[in-house]
Amino acid sequence: MKEENKVSPSENSEDVVHAKDISQQPPEEGTEDLPQQEATEPDETAVPEPERGVSPEADQTETEAPQESSYKIKNILHSQKVKRRGMSTVFTAGFLAIIILLNVVVSMLGERFPSINLDLTAQKVNTLSEDVLKALDTIKLPTTITILGAESDVRDNVMYSEYGFQYSQVAILADKMKERNPNIKVEYVDLDKNPTYASSIGEPNLNAGSVVVSTEKRNRVLQATDLFSLQTDYTTGQTNYYSMVGTALASAISQTNSERLPVIAFATGHEEIYDTTALQSVLGNANFEIKSFNILTDAVPENAQMVMLASPTKDYTAEELENLDAFLANNTTETDRSLLITFYPSQGELPNFSNFLKEWGIEVPRSIIVETDQSHIAQTDQSYILTKTGVDSTVDFGSGTKDYGYVVMPASCPINLLFTSRDGVTTKALAASYDSTYLVDASSINENTKTPSTQSYTTVALAQKNMGSYKQNVIVAGSSPMFAEGIINASAYGNGTYVTDLVRYATGETDSNTGLPVTQIQMNQIDINLSQASSLILGFVFTVFIPLCVLIAGFIVYLKRRHL
Repeated sequence: MKEENKVSPSENSEDVVHAKDISQQPPEEGTEDLPQQEATEPDETAVPEPERGVSPEADQTETEAPQESSYKIKNILHSQKVKRRGMSTVFTAGFLAIIILLNVVVSMLGERFPSINLDLTAQKVNTLSEDVLKALDTIKLPTTITILGAESDVRDNVMYSEYGFQYSQVAILADKMKERNPNIKVEYVDLDKNPTYASSIGEPNLNAGSVVVSTEKRNRVLQATDLFSLQTDYTTGQTNYYSMVGTALASAISQTNSERLPVIAFATGHEEIYDTTALQSVLGNANFEIKSFNILTDAVPENAQMVMLASPTKDYTAEELENLDAFLANNTTETDRSLLITFYPSQGELPNFSNFLKEWGIEVPRSIIVETDQSHIAQTDQSYILTKTGVDSTVDFGSGTKDYGYVVMPASCPINLLFTSRDGVTTKALAASYDSTYLVDASSINENTKTPSTQSYTTVALAQKNMGSYKQNVIVAGSSPMFAEGIINASAYGNGTYVTDLVRYATGETDSNTGLPVTQIQMNQIDINLSQASSLILGFVFTVFIPLCVLIAGFIVYLKRRHL
């Protein structure tokens, strides 16, 4: 009986419960004689009896479920798909981190070394020219470039954006100059936040967008018009945008570092025809100091080396002419002194002044030189003649034989040389028209007359008296418009460079450290001309072919990865 009442571990748990219940119940009637199951100590190794009301199956399921979930998670984590996705995620995150880090490093290097930034502009307006680099290498004094405006507005082209100017060029090129020479530093001053800056440096005419270049010797102020220019092409009606930022900044830096600046004095008071603002700007950029005086009431500035007479229409008095003679003969400094005189056909006769010039061997008839050869004409106007420079090989501007390109002299009067040498004065032709020119009267230039015989005429003349240690010069130019805005500072013509070298020669300042000419770079110039067929091909490549290739490549990658 005992063997029969033992609970086998392999039996169902329900049988175990039933057997225990029977052993604990009182014997039923008719069963008293049956022997009772002996009481035993509880077996610690026995399976604990489940609590009342709790199913044994549920208890076993709760025990096995975490084990099964843990097993499934392990299988998922160790699957090839998860491994590939994990590696892809890690690779993508690492690649993005490298790109971000590389971008930060390149930005820091670009700020520290601006020259590593690529200049993608067609005209290379954000690149310093070789002439500018040479000028910067000579700078010895601490020099500050102060840009008037908030730095963010300057770099983001907010400044003068309504005119279409890319004002960020000022910051870009100033940074490159600073990198080139450690003596140069760049600062920004917002006049709205620092309104007393102008008075603190003694420069009252300052505006947002102006640039102040300063050293311990002097300041030089560049206005927006010295940095950028708008010009209308009257043949097409198109407005052209020009930048002079690079050469204007370099010229100002060179000027503020110069030991001495030759003074050019512009005389007024005789109803001069032409505005000399453009000429003054060109000479100022070439390291000349510009002064103006009224010859009727003021004496010639004491330290002036050249006096400019820009096509006067009112004759000079004998006293005024004596003052001009005294200026030329002044030997207190023993430096070269000169008069620069321009003429225009409608200027009218000036008897006293004409006699003064004849003493120097020069006469200027009021006629116009007209060109018959179309290859020697500028702007389709026969009076816009191209002139030959370097006519007299004995005159050296200090640069040797130099090709100035196209030097245009609109509405030029001819210049007659009355003698070659007399009373210590020698005359020379500095420039002349081509042999295909002839003369017309100013009133009949547009009339259809028979073309007379052609010849070459002098357009720029020099009368010189050698005083031993210095020279007296009288220089006459037959064309006032050759110094005008749009011609003297146009990159298409060599007028600016030619006039600068001429004035350097006239003042004895042939040193290469006397600045450099400011040149214009057209910003809206058309750089690429495509035929219609080429345009269609490029349009198909970029709008159809390349997107289609990207789409096909993406579909192939999808087909390959969908089974991973």
